[in-house]
Amino acid sequence: MLWKLKCVNKETDHKFLNFYTYTYEVEKEGEKTDYPYFVASRHGAEDVIAKSRNYARPDGVLMMVINDQEEPSVLLIKQFRPPMNATIIEFPAGLLEETDEDELAAAKRESVEEAGVEIVDAKVIAPSSPTSSGLSDELVSVVEARVGGLTATHLERFEDIQARFVPLKDIPAMLEDPELIIALNVRLCLMYALEKYLRRWR
Repeated sequence: MLWKLKCVNKETDHKFLNFYTYTYEVEKEGEKTDYPYFVASRHGAEDVIAKSRNYARPDGVLMMVINDQEEPSVLLIKQFRPPMNATIIEFPAGLLEETDEDELAAAKRESVEEAGVEIVDAKVIAPSSPTSSGLSDELVSVVEARVGGLTATHLERFEDIQARFVPLKDIPAMLEDPELIIALNVRLCLMYALEKYLRRWR
């Protein structure tokens, strides 16, 4: 099959996220058919990833912050998420701003804003990648870092976030708890953290 993007139509006009209809010309076995596809995007109509094909700079960053001074622990937040109408267990995360040079700069800023934690030794462990490519063109990077210090949070008015360090030894039980709603990317990163850090204390 051959796919050719013909046009992008913006259906809504919201500040942070919009709904688009992409029309593709799909050629299969010599026959061409127009195929509409519905997409959520944080970008303007001329900057959607399907047009810009700029996969290098992520829209957002996720921070896996480890405290390995004594018993190894990981920074988790509980945040109410309106689309789920529930409180979700996540890592601190946020969108890159125009003034952020890259995801590492955004991670340092967002970890303070959301959790009151200053980070050091930050490194990208998952580069800019799609989060839900069947629904959205959003790209996110994952940054791993260590705790450098504690400070005050700077939450926005409707951000409902509680942050705490959870010992890694408690994570397996959390991952198996059916009552906890844990974001998929966080589940995978926690499994990575268990393998990487708990080995040292076995």
